[in-house]
Amino acid sequence: MAMSSCPVVVGNEFCFDHEVQLQMKEEWFYNFGGFTVKDIYGKDIFEVRNHIFSHELFDMYGRKVAELVRKKFAWRITYHIYSGFEMIQRRATLHLRHFEFRKKGHVYIYQPPYATRDDPTNIDNMEPDIIIKSENVNFFQLISEVKMFSGGTGEEYAEISKDRANEVLGGTSMQTYLLTVKPGVDVGLMVMCALFFNIAVKQEGRR
Repeated sequence: MAMSSCPVVVGNEFCFDHEVQLQMKEEWFYNFGGFTVKDIYGKDIFEVRNHIFSHELFDMYGRKVAELVRKKFAWRITYHIYSGFEMIQRRATLHLRHFEFRKKGHVYIYQPPYATRDDPTNIDNMEPDIIIKSENVNFFQLISEVKMFSGGTGEEYAEISKDRANEVLGGTSMQTYLLTVKPGVDVGLMVMCALFFNIAVKQEGRR
């Protein structure tokens, strides 16, 4: 398998030795930023089930593999990724930041022993493992170009592109994006990062 410095959060079974392209379509009927996730041929890869403060990720076999949960009473828009046994292990914390009129997401990855849902969040002395950077977010808070890369080395892990969706998939709706994940990178984690960024940008726009 191609090596990558990207941490594994959702599972090793979602790391592949080749580039992975997924079409992520935002569903207008979901008020909380729901997506369908398919390969470029239309086969279901993941399912996102939405709740008011959380979003569950299921694999193609119907197995719940991760959950994105909003942190209450946070100054910045902040979410946690839970995975592992009974979805109680806090594997990552993500929050939205602003730099020079652009939006960024910072992703902090935890090492075992993992915190659980009731534990406090303490990332004050941590550097982000992954940075999510918007290349273009328009007036309607719609994302068209986003990069995800290592906070330490700058290695690119994945990108989200509306333009690439049009190129690869042909004419698509304005809610369809192409997620391209580099070899050896946890695809499940990149889907969760993309989901978080879409939700957080919209929530920021409604503040």
